Amino acid sequence: MSMDYRNVVFALAALLPGLLLAGCESTPPTPYYAELTFSHLRPIRLDVARVEVATRYVPPLTSPNVEHRSPVPPYTAIRRWAGQRLKAAGRRYSANLVILDASIKGVPVGMKGGMKNIFTREQSIRYDGRVAVLLEILDGGGRQLAFVTARASRSVTVAEGASIVAREKVWFALTEDMLGELNRRLEREIRRHFRDYMVGG
Repeated sequence: MSMDYRNVVFALAALLPGLLLAGCESTPPTPYYAELTFSHLRPIRLDVARVEVATRYVPPLTSPNVEHRSPVPPYTAIRRWAGQRLKAAGRRYSANLVILDASIKGVPVGMKGGMKNIFTREQSIRYDGRVAVLLEILDGGGRQLAFVTARASRSVTVAEGASIVAREKVWFALTEDMLGELNRRLEREIRRHFRDYMVGG
């Protein structure tokens, strides 16, 4: 073995561990959806001793419902909204947020026939999202003193053959849009009808 060839072998041997280490390292994948949060909004301070969340909506966990497959199901987002926006700032009464609807359903869209359909990909499914809540103020005996309701809905179609990742993005965007609208409507109704039960305006 010549001196030059031996030097090349030694150089490669010295570089090999670093190359292997670099190959083992990987950058953590970036989430394809942002965190759905309401912590950047000013809390709504209510003259109640506690805020509770209940639900009348039970996810069926089967088709055509898909909300349980969403990265952030609507019912999870509603609970997060209540925890981040509604603050108990009193010593009596209680606030009760009831989830009435928090669904996303897949509705088949009719496919057109003919030669054109062979070469084009048409919309094949529509996802209908709905959220609805009741927020009430109760006295110590459970009597309703005031209440507001709010709801929001969105629909979007997805192309035939869309991947599960693409569908999850759609479900997340659907939930984000609905909660944004629900937040605006709830805050408006709360400020209109809960004036006697708000602290600090």
